[in-house]
Amino acid sequence: MKKNVLALSIAAMIGGFAGAASAQVFPNTTMTAPTATTLEQSEGGAGHILVVPYFTSQNDNMSVFHVVNTDTVNGKALKVRFRGAANSDDILDFTVFLSPGDVWTGSVQGNENGSTFLTNDKSCTLPDIRGQQIQFVTDRLPSDATAAQTKEGYIEILNMADISGTTSAMYKATKHVNGVAPCTSDVLDATLSINPLDATSVSAAKTSGFDTPSGKLTADWYILNVNQTTTFSGAATAIAATGGNGRGNFVLFPQDETNSAATAGNAASLTADPLLKAGIVKPVNFDFPDLSTPYLPTTLTPEAQASRLTQAVANTGVSNQFALDTLISAKTDWVLSMPTRRYSVGADYTKAAGAAGYRVFNAGVVDLAGAAYFTEANTYVNTTNGLICANTSGYTFWDREETSKRNGAVISPSFLKGLDFCGEVNVLSFNDATGTSVLGASVARTNVNVDYQNGWGAISYTKALPVVGASFIKLMNSGGAANGFSGTYGITWPHRFAK
Repeated sequence: MKKNVLALSIAAMIGGFAGAASAQVFPNTTMTAPTATTLEQSEGGAGHILVVPYFTSQNDNMSVFHVVNTDTVNGKALKVRFRGAANSDDILDFTVFLSPGDVWTGSVQGNENGSTFLTNDKSCTLPDIRGQQIQFVTDRLPSDATAAQTKEGYIEILNMADISGTTSAMYKATKHVNGVAPCTSDVLDATLSINPLDATSVSAAKTSGFDTPSGKLTADWYILNVNQTTTFSGAATAIAATGGNGRGNFVLFPQDETNSAATAGNAASLTADPLLKAGIVKPVNFDFPDLSTPYLPTTLTPEAQASRLTQAVANTGVSNQFALDTLISAKTDWVLSMPTRRYSVGADYTKAAGAAGYRVFNAGVVDLAGAAYFTEANTYVNTTNGLICANTSGYTFWDREETSKRNGAVISPSFLKGLDFCGEVNVLSFNDATGTSVLGASVARTNVNVDYQNGWGAISYTKALPVVGASFIKLMNSGGAANGFSGTYGITWPHRFAK
């Protein structure tokens, strides 16, 4: 495994912090008390944690996302992390500072070395990557990983802290003036010495303008293919910290690569990621916070946090539509993303795929009944590509007429088995075993053959899983080009799910 973590954090080699975490991980200080008691999937689309279920730069696709701070009083400090589609490895992360009412945008595009990230937005980032093509990093992927391994995945966005007080240093450094944030370098660089585990440091952060995070973030995404004149779009899955005043813990960690958070005690108190906890992947400052870092006063351990988060998005099955009509050259892909799976199981790339110990579990991430979500029993390893697969109990597909196809006596529904979720972000292609289908996915792609040109399907699991995603349907008006207008269209329908 490669060890160059500097490129992964894209950060300066300064700052750092010290201190040990206690049972109450984050100290009580002069900041507004965090009293939120639970995590819930937000039906309104606004929250403290956002998950963009899929990004891709495959097949000339470009993925674009917009993050909106609907809070018109407080700014926000955000952790943005891109994870790969195979086994949820960190392939890029950085910090973003939004001013009140701000919108921040960025895009992912492909080149011969994988994916690149670009933001031309005027909001502040740390490090300052505005206007630069930043190459995604393979340092935490297998040593034989190809460029394609960074071309698909999902995005985590976490509100680490609020920025308050119109006269504070941080507020003035990040608040837009005539449409541009000053991004005062010495003020932003000072965050590299913040220690959220130390009461004195947190009190100083309060004086500089930080406060506990109150959420109110939304995000939208779209996948654009200019050559094929096709666009898909949707909204990020939002998780809100609710109850009390809706504020979480102050979890602004330094965006640098020092390992002062890497002591066994601190790592164990800050993440449920089994690879970081075991030291298989050496934890450093930029690894925190992740989505399992204790965010509520009621989640005193990362396992409790990861359990609450997984419970918020877990479901027993999803359903959606598909279309394969030959008359309109229709194709369909389903994206099935499991954004919290990493906190239950990771892949140890120092071992051969399928070897003993390749799957590293955290049995402390559990459902409401106390049972682990991912275990030896409901997962296995695809030894060809190293993907960890989750078992499903069945797929059922119907045509639009419920009982038959128009061209023959085929009884529906049809029932298929063995289409398990391999990879963190599995793309299920319909009747396209060798082609690029809709999204051009290749990292964790499964093909399913159905007997119908159109209809709908339902997927059930052997136990509840944290699955989000959508159906991507592409179609073409065959007479469009001849008549002088674009004839290619994209439709995105979010999965419906059962709890």
